[in-house]
Amino acid sequence: MHRLNGVGLAALDRHTSTTRSYDILSTSLSQTQVTHLQSQLTSFRSALTTFAINHREDILHDPAFRHRFTQMCSSIGVDPLAGPRKGGWWAELLPSVGDWQYELGVQIVDVCVSTRERNGGMIELSELVRLVRKLRGVPDDQDGKGRGTITEEDIIRSVKTLSPLGAGYTIVTLDDGRKMVRSVPKELDEDQAVILALARTPGKYGRVTIDDLVLGREKGGKGWIRERARGALENMSLRDGLCWIDEQDTVHDRVYWVTSAMKWD
Repeated sequence: MHRLNGVGLAALDRHTSTTRSYDILSTSLSQTQVTHLQSQLTSFRSALTTFAINHREDILHDPAFRHRFTQMCSSIGVDPLAGPRKGGWWAELLPSVGDWQYELGVQIVDVCVSTRERNGGMIELSELVRLVRKLRGVPDDQDGKGRGTITEEDIIRSVKTLSPLGAGYTIVTLDDGRKMVRSVPKELDEDQAVILALARTPGKYGRVTIDDLVLGREKGGKGWIRERARGALENMSLRDGLCWIDEQDTVHDRVYWVTSAMKWD
């Protein structure tokens, strides 16, 4: 009994002493690691800043270089074009980059608002790129490699910075992979997304009828019941303003023209 009590008290003392030593060692290691990490971040920030300043013109005017630069930054969790709230030191060191991003955002809003009456607030990404290039006076080179041009990636990044405005600016990806930019604060439901994709199929030019949706899939339709097709199209027209109704068609009682899928000069 005496031996057990002695061992128990000694073991408790050793355990307490060991725990305290581990705590001291852990704190020391943590402080060392934090100091080392801060030193690395400072060095990295300095190197990245120097690189960005030395290549400022390429970042602003060369889309291929800008793409590679933003990819590099994204891979390490840095947003080079973020506003002051997300990356204030970028705004301080590279004000022209921030100004370029804000200018692009204003031009995107300009195009979206000016075309909203005809497309209901949904515009294809490629069409938005074309109109923004036109607004900026940049040649519309389809490969997006011309100096000073704007790419789809630039538009996507800028649209994301517009989200705090609360106006509904967001990127919508259709079932066929094509991207649309929405500039109104309302969500596309599943049926509307299907109709929008159908309206953009080759040869449709934005024209959709109830029969197009009711026909079986073997005939290019969706196999919907007539009530579902009519309800979805009526909602897109009367509630959301995403299509026009043509009641003068010689074959169908009604034809719905999805404005964002139509070709405009």
